[in-house]
Amino acid sequence: MNGPRSVSICVALCLSAQMGHAREVLLPSGAMALHHDTIWEEEFSTLRMRFVVPRLGEPGSIYAADGLRVFEDMLWLCETQVAQEFPDGETPQDMGWHSVVISLMDRPIEFGMRDAEVFQVFEGFVLTMDGCELELDLYDE
Repeated sequence: MNGPRSVSICVALCLSAQMGHAREVLLPSGAMALHHDTIWEEEFSTLRMRFVVPRLGEPGSIYAADGLRVFEDMLWLCETQVAQEFPDGETPQDMGWHSVVISLMDRPIEFGMRDAEVFQVFEGFVLTMDGCELELDLYDE
């Protein structure tokens, strides 16, 4: 089993082993994501969920020149993975959380650090009774 797909799977498994507790998530696009961590920003009532998606920014990746596909995967992550951070029967809103930032990166990086070699994308969502909606206020400034 050689080629880009096998290399991607190997990278994902290696990263998963390094992160220990990471859960693998198959995205609607077919890409594999590894939950890296969740940052709880209490002062903003915001969760930051960070995922590693190997080959995220490469020209031959499943996302190449397809921003809508990236957005759809990020929306799906918000709608399916946020609930896993809370006890059964509890909603994020009931516990005082109002928004989520989903981050995808091609390799792990410490939160708040910059590295020109790491490709990252971010999207902000508001938690509603119906799920996640794009946080447009972030762009109103």
